[in-house]
Amino acid sequence: MIPMKRILSLISAIVCSLSLLHAQTTAITVSGNVKDKDKSPLQGCTVYFIQADTLVGGSITDKKGDFSVKGLQAGDYVCRVSMVGFKKIEHPFKLTGSVRLPQFTLQEDATQLKEVTVRGDKRNIVHSSAGSTTFFLSEHAKKAKTAYDALLEVPKLVVNPIERNIKLLTGESPIILIDGVNRPGYINVMNPEIIESVEIIDVPDARYLGEEGVTAILNIHLKRVATPTYVNGNIYANHALTYRYGVTGGGAELGNAKSSLYLNLQSFYFSDTKSNEYSESQSGDIRRKFSGEQLYSANSYYAALGGDRIFSDKNYAAFALKYISNPSDTESHRQGNVEYASEQKQSDATVYNQSDNKYHLATAYLYYKHSFSKHQSLEATGNYSYSYSGSIGKQQEHNDFYQYHNLIDYINDRHYGKLDLDYTNLIQGKYSLTAGSNTSYSSTNIDDKEDCFPVYNYKKWQEYLYVGFNNNRSGGKFFYLLSIGMDMLFTEADGVKNHYIDVLPSVALIYKFNQKHNLNLSYRRHRYSPTLSMLNPRNTSTDSLLINQGNPYLRPSFQDQVRLSYKLSYKSLFLEPYISYSYSSKLINAVGTLKDNIYIQSYRNLLCANFLNAGTSANYNLPFGNIGMSAYYERRYQKGMTFANADLWNFNMNAYLYYKQVSLSLNMGYTTASYGYTTKSEGTPYSNANLSWNLPKNWRVYVMGQYFVGTGMWSKSWVKDEGYTSYKANYLTDRTPTFSIGASYTFKNKVQNKWRQKKQFNNDDRELQGIGVK
Repeated sequence: MIPMKRILSLISAIVCSLSLLHAQTTAITVSGNVKDKDKSPLQGCTVYFIQADTLVGGSITDKKGDFSVKGLQAGDYVCRVSMVGFKKIEHPFKLTGSVRLPQFTLQEDATQLKEVTVRGDKRNIVHSSAGSTTFFLSEHAKKAKTAYDALLEVPKLVVNPIERNIKLLTGESPIILIDGVNRPGYINVMNPEIIESVEIIDVPDARYLGEEGVTAILNIHLKRVATPTYVNGNIYANHALTYRYGVTGGGAELGNAKSSLYLNLQSFYFSDTKSNEYSESQSGDIRRKFSGEQLYSANSYYAALGGDRIFSDKNYAAFALKYISNPSDTESHRQGNVEYASEQKQSDATVYNQSDNKYHLATAYLYYKHSFSKHQSLEATGNYSYSYSGSIGKQQEHNDFYQYHNLIDYINDRHYGKLDLDYTNLIQGKYSLTAGSNTSYSSTNIDDKEDCFPVYNYKKWQEYLYVGFNNNRSGGKFFYLLSIGMDMLFTEADGVKNHYIDVLPSVALIYKFNQKHNLNLSYRRHRYSPTLSMLNPRNTSTDSLLINQGNPYLRPSFQDQVRLSYKLSYKSLFLEPYISYSYSSKLINAVGTLKDNIYIQSYRNLLCANFLNAGTSANYNLPFGNIGMSAYYERRYQKGMTFANADLWNFNMNAYLYYKQVSLSLNMGYTTASYGYTTKSEGTPYSNANLSWNLPKNWRVYVMGQYFVGTGMWSKSWVKDEGYTSYKANYLTDRTPTFSIGASYTFKNKVQNKWRQKKQFNNDDRELQGIGVK
């Protein structure tokens, strides 16, 4: 981040106050105008006047590019005009009376903020670099109650500020980093005023590919400001009107110029939710049809404690502790019939199913960064987690042909430890070299108390090495990011040992025609390891005609993706059409065999699958909010698929509108049927609207509506395999649509801000170096 950007607000406050002070003693006026090379006015430029190395006055340009300063004394001056993304201009002159200075024309500077162009409304600032896109927030967003409210105006994001979740328009859930550091729960207590920019990393470099399923990253960059002692926080509650659903939580951050400590708590409940079920299946010679009612309840408890500390200009550390608990239970009663097709015999039947699930996760993070100089740094991140889950399930089936009772009682405990080392070297201020390693080890034990099999044990040791190089800080029109990782994986599943060595490259290229539009080309490879349920050879189904068991011989699957996109940022419009091709090898698919009318389902690494994807996303900034949309089409090609037409369409629309103290956020989306090798699934269109009203003294009330588009909330799924077919439908009866009300309270202390060098080691402010303030 360039020095001028970090001191812009401070300079503005100083020079404006100085201008008012001197205006009281003299009537001399100095004015002028600032434009870019295209003769367009530049709003928000910093204009200040220096006399004998002393800052004596200044101003900020308006929407027409004009500035005016009163109160300067006669004498010799230097007028300096600067703006992020442009080269500064200095004009010496002798002041004897009121004067209008010659026209200032700023030229673009490719080295500043990686070619960010500022034109008044900061929402219109879009910086594209190799692998990522960076957006800036408006002043309205920085005054928002929470960081989630502020992020509503960021293109490519779908944010629900009430339920506090963030997704991309493509449906992906990004990893959220704060200045590149994983700080669980901090976004819930973050003061929006300190958000500098929001970076969406579409093509993560090899540093992140050692993790499972990291396809996108949301990196929130903060201003280096703080107060001598500050307290920020919020409390909130949201509860449904027509059924038992709600969220309650709160958090606070306490800090000063050197340290911070935050705590975040949240509780979620979803009780006695009723749904109507219908199912059909044929397993060999047996056909079954059932309908009935299901009752579902779930709770979630979340707690996060974290903080950071600046030990010196070269040493910074952060820590976080996180705990999650997710208990849930399901109960269903169904009636129907069972038929032997070959004998044309039929019987009435009843099915009772009950499950009780528990999940606990405790995680600790420790981060440390040492800067050898302003160009070189070493980061170390340690992570340890312990999880425990239990699942009790039972099913009873009664008909004239057979009586069936089954009970499973699984417990699962897992230990996981990880150490990351990351080295960064900035070469000549233009090129960035990164290298590092990820080392992790996990041990998992799964036991069914009701069977006679020994405990299932799964161990995994992973060593991942990577190196990367990019020129995102250099000038010119062409930028690149090149990185590659070597993944070494050693596993032991129920006595079956496997080891894999694979290469994971990531390449991003961008060509900037000018500040308004650019062309992006990327290639990346992801590894997807089989989950524990896919590896566990024990049966996890309670159904009399279905056995679901894993395969300990599974290998990881890989996906190679090439993506071409065009980005246009013109005034208030951001547009990104794209096309991509993906090739999945060793793809893990659920397949089954039939034995004595019982379908035995497991998993196999099948040959390959090809995916063609094309779509676009757009966002337009309004004076009172923004609107956005996205749409994409995906075609899956895989030999042997049971559902031939594997087309998928996705549509999404979101809007954020505000007027004075009232705001409305809206999101609607729909995905047509999605397909697997032997499966097909459909779901209800998604719709969510939040109407908020800011009250005095930092209070806010809001109303949220969900699933008001379509015919309620439902899901359908199909399975078609050799000798086995099934169809299931689930309709939630009390969520068509749903409304909830809530309230929140935000508190911030009001002490004078001071600039804080947080994680910005050895980065000097040169804009006013050697200049005093009069």
